[in-house]
Amino acid sequence: MGRRRQKRTMGIKQRPNYLKTLLFTAATSVAINGVSQVDRGTHVNTLKNTSCLLVEKGFVNKRMKASGYKEYFLRCSVQDYFIKFCESEVSKKSLEPLLDKGIEVDMEIFQGEWDSCPSDSFPVQSRTGYYAVIKNVKK
Repeated sequence: MGRRRQKRTMGIKQRPNYLKTLLFTAATSVAINGVSQVDRGTHVNTLKNTSCLLVEKGFVNKRMKASGYKEYFLRCSVQDYFIKFCESEVSKKSLEPLLDKGIEVDMEIFQGEWDSCPSDSFPVQSRTGYYAVIKNVKK
């Protein structure tokens, strides 16, 4: 003879409303932390009077396809540093005449997101790694 299993269920009034709890938690988190905060990255080093070669590299997406978009890097010794212009005190246009030349810069090195900027109003998907913020180019 088989025993019947009794199905235990909570009454409608006893059942917690998980969706309301989730929405409340998300709204509270956004209110406390803010949506538009972009992490600047971890400060690694400040370098003054550093000699580097300014190079241009083509952007390659996740599928390893070239997009035709070019980005600038500082080749310093054995490391290439992505130049994050939105945090730098120089523009990409001002560096164009110095392309493929040795330049002397004052810069800060960070480890963090390359494609997100403090002015972004929402988080963006980004590449991560070491990047340079140029403070000054010595002529």
